[in-house]
Amino acid sequence: MSESNLEIFEQVADMIIEEDPAAPPKTPAFIKILSLQLTRAEADLALKVRTTGGTLDELVERTGIKPARLKKALLAMADKGTIYYDAGEDPVYQVVKTAAPGFTETGLWGGIRFPYTIELAKTLNEFIRSWGEEKLAKLGFAFAPVWAAVNTLPEDAKPSENLAEAIKNEGHWSVSACPCRLSQWVADPGNHCEHMLETCIHTGDQSRWAVKHGMARELSYDEVVEVLEQCNQNGLVHTLNIQNCICNCCSDCCGIFIAHDRCGKAFVPSSFVAEADDEECDGCNKCAERCPVNAIEVDERAETVFLDQELCVGCGICVTACKPDCLSLARRAVAA
Repeated sequence: MSESNLEIFEQVADMIIEEDPAAPPKTPAFIKILSLQLTRAEADLALKVRTTGGTLDELVERTGIKPARLKKALLAMADKGTIYYDAGEDPVYQVVKTAAPGFTETGLWGGIRFPYTIELAKTLNEFIRSWGEEKLAKLGFAFAPVWAAVNTLPEDAKPSENLAEAIKNEGHWSVSACPCRLSQWVADPGNHCEHMLETCIHTGDQSRWAVKHGMARELSYDEVVEVLEQCNQNGLVHTLNIQNCICNCCSDCCGIFIAHDRCGKAFVPSSFVAEADDEECDGCNKCAERCPVNAIEVDERAETVFLDQELCVGCGICVTACKPDCLSLARRAVAA
């Protein structure tokens, strides 16, 4: 694409960077993602709608486009995951930002759906790494809350610390393919992450939007709790539950882990921390193998577990992996 043709997509990138604190640097990969997911006409409309958005009447006034034609254009963009709107009677339509939901996710949430999706996946694989390393790792603070796996919670866990309870009353649930994982599968087949693929969970209004526009598979409440359990069994860390998005992250290819590996503080640990009872340990080393943040070492001969509770994010993966039941989660001590 010529430089003149790229200009409008660069303008969209500038808008997102201006309006989203978590926006990526304006790399060629980011521009290409925008040019794949937006036509030139859609990019022009995106610049008028912006990420702040507006109701249909407000956008009619702003754009000069007749209501029926404008709504049709906005819904076509929603099908591609580039326009989000709530489920109210007079919804606010807005351009998605970077994440939750955003351009790092929506193009792959529904799998391979459009002629450009394969090229988008390859570009996203490159983009997610640069976004993690060059933006998320440099935010200067931890931004991704960790939720302990439901089946590993201690008895004193509060309902607000239980992810299954936190999403119970959302009224709508769904699941999508993980864009970090799917993009790696497409970009590097044969050397890709082997974790399960359908792990991006949506709730509430965002779930309704994602299902309506072909980006997610609707679940019952019991089914979404089952997916959370499967993710834990698969060694994935429950993170976020921000803006009706729940990620289940791996240390192989997920953007949050890329940032964490670079700066060591992307995760906000859960309220809990792993503890070990060496009398029960049989030295199998499964906990150390499964720990996504390398907080565990096992002396297999002495059958002793060494836990670095400073590194531990309280996800509970090690507790699930430990068949002798020598590991458990306990409430994390509050710093004085």
